[in-house]
Amino acid sequence: MAPIGPGTTRVLITGFGPFHRYKENPSWLAVKPLHGITLTTDSGRPIHITTLELPVAYEYVLRNVPGLHKRPPVLPPSADAGIPLPENGYDFIFHVGVSGRGPIRIERLGHKYGYDLTLPDADGQFGPIVILAEGSDSEPVRGFGEGYEAFPGDLPTDVDVPALVIDLKKDGAELGMSVDAGHYLCDFILYASLAISRQVVGPQEKPIPVLFMHVPLPREVSTEKATDMARRIILWVCGGLP
Repeated sequence: MAPIGPGTTRVLITGFGPFHRYKENPSWLAVKPLHGITLTTDSGRPIHITTLELPVAYEYVLRNVPGLHKRPPVLPPSADAGIPLPENGYDFIFHVGVSGRGPIRIERLGHKYGYDLTLPDADGQFGPIVILAEGSDSEPVRGFGEGYEAFPGDLPTDVDVPALVIDLKKDGAELGMSVDAGHYLCDFILYASLAISRQVVGPQEKPIPVLFMHVPLPREVSTEKATDMARRIILWVCGGLP
């Protein structure tokens, strides 16, 4: 692997691991080929990409996503120890998950509550139970509790998703956008990552961009096309960084 030079933009892209009927998760198959490569924007900015496979598990996401945003990051043991961590943290964190049908779409919002009660995660668990008000008659919900109290019910990405979609469509991309990431692990990791990105910055700092892309099953969109879409999105987002 070529050395990572000073001034290189550092990107972390995550995909999910096996769950239920997927022995290999299409999201991981899409992002895995990008591991360790360096892209270059039109302006000459080098972008180094690290990929990370995450289990489809609520508790794992809660425990490990905060570390992805630390400076330097704290990655789980499954990460490639051969790639040096960026001392000042990642410049862009990009999550990818699988959806049932196409097209590829970018999610604009993460949701705090209302997580799926019919489909357990890979550990057989559901989202955390949250009591919204002690002593009230309200029913418990599934979602984010301790540590996330200050955050609203919906968190939007700071990336200009409509502009991203329009620009890539001009270049022939089949790409959509959504405000419903599904209230399952895809939604869960998006909300967690957006919230943590806002927690770790100082009062005068902007959070790093966080984005989520849903890829359909390979019978709908090939793995190669999904990988290429991730590459193009990384170039677009990083091309707009200061």
